[in-house]
Amino acid sequence: MSKLLRATVVAHMLLSEMIREGDVVVDATAGNGHDTLFLAKLVGIRGKVYAFDIQEEALRKTGSLLEENGCLAQVELIHDGHENIGKYVKEQVRCVMYNLGYLPGGDKSIITQGTTTISSLEQATHLLSKEGVISLMVYSGHPGGLSEAEEVENFVKSLTSPPWHVLKWQKINGTQRGPYLIVLYKRDK
Repeated sequence: MSKLLRATVVAHMLLSEMIREGDVVVDATAGNGHDTLFLAKLVGIRGKVYAFDIQEEALRKTGSLLEENGCLAQVELIHDGHENIGKYVKEQVRCVMYNLGYLPGGDKSIITQGTTTISSLEQATHLLSKEGVISLMVYSGHPGGLSEAEEVENFVKSLTSPPWHVLKWQKINGTQRGPYLIVLYKRDK
């Protein structure tokens, strides 16, 4: 499959058009660090990335990847769940990025949960600046994933337009179990 058809690539393409050097952003699920590194490169040394994960292993991998790429200085690694985003982030942010599910290569029994993800999303909608974006990579094919996906979709469908524009990027034929992207864009008007 072409890279352009992968939801993760689409997420990065969209965000690279919206995030500017010097912005403050959040990686709500640091995982192996790929999204954190992507965000750190976009915001540059004058920007800031808050990166959350509940697993020390994930933060270790993320820290190593950032250090290898000279991007550790603009990132604050936070060993806590994304449901506590408001405890750490006090300023307005340009973007909050989620990659739901489990840590690739890690313990697959440790997964993001609908209740904590919704709590985090509620806080993120208040932290987001005008013209900001929330990116959700949703995986429904693992145990617990479908339930979380349904909760997330119910939440985003409840957002009022304007100011919210909610978009979904998903394969519509064949299996529906693959990852898909939901983007929440906060319009100025």
